[in-house]
Amino acid sequence: MYLIFMCSRCGSIRYAKEDQKTARCFECGYQIPLDPAKVRILARVDKGRDAISTVQELKMRQGRKDLK
Repeated sequence: MYLIFMCSRCGSIRYAKEDQKTARCFECGYQIPLDPAKVRILARVDKGRDAISTVQELKMRQGRKDLK
């Protein structure tokens, strides 16, 4: 299972495996704690491929051009 979430510092959208404790934001370098009480979870998906496409879709909706 993968979590799609937003960096609490800069608002960048990314994904990580659900069992990870933290993830580094590629935009601002912040070490994001993957605690639902501390980070905004946007979606949960089963496959890594689905996580990538969901992040890309959300970034396009957000108006971002950096589809990392």
